[in-house]
Amino acid sequence: MILLLSELFALVVADPLFTICSTNYGNYDLGSPFENNLKHLLETLPSITSSTGYNNTAIGKTPDKVHGQALCRGDVSSSACQTCLRDASQEILKNCTSTDAIIWYERCQIQYSFQNMTSLYVYAGKYPDLDSHEKSVSDPVHFFDTVKFLIDKLSNEAAFDPSKLMFATGEIKFSRNETIYGHVQCTRDVRADECQKCLTSALIDLKGCCSSHQGGIIVSRNCNVRFGLYKYYNASSYLITFPNPKGE
Repeated sequence: MILLLSELFALVVADPLFTICSTNYGNYDLGSPFENNLKHLLETLPSITSSTGYNNTAIGKTPDKVHGQALCRGDVSSSACQTCLRDASQEILKNCTSTDAIIWYERCQIQYSFQNMTSLYVYAGKYPDLDSHEKSVSDPVHFFDTVKFLIDKLSNEAAFDPSKLMFATGEIKFSRNETIYGHVQCTRDVRADECQKCLTSALIDLKGCCSSHQGGIIVSRNCNVRFGLYKYYNASSYLITFPNPKGE
């Protein structure tokens, strides 16, 4: 499943962007071995992920085995990563009793499943019914051409430069007084070509939701894309500045 959100406001770190408790595979029983394994997994993921920003692990034995994956945005500190993942772990446990679920925050995401998620690479779009409070741009065609130029360049960096750890940020001038900032990220269990394919699909959805808006975000199981007119990411992150494609 993927989720698309228009950027409604300056995102609040403490609040989740969205939660999906999948109804496709049923719920686990309270007090069951699956729930016990899940609780253990969610207690463990924040600490074992914070130093590297990504972890994919499993706890228990079939049929009660629980697979988990945690990802922090590539620019956040280890302490901020751990705090975000702790919040996400508590929130997903409180709101979901399904055997497959995922939660996204601005700075991190956690997902768990009864099945191995490394073999589940599927990109499928879903648009929530949300009103956008993001301001519109005066020249949406030129604006999104600029966004696309930025995201395409970042996607190439994230997917094919091993030093980037599948995360890249950058900025591009849109006008004399406006700069567009963006980032892309993939989970590190996908291949480089799968990462690029996921980001390409996300960019198409980004155009569908936000081509005339001053900001937007796409989140999915395997990749995330975001842009805005302010620098929302840490200045010490991977920063690449590109020339405007129109030469302005």
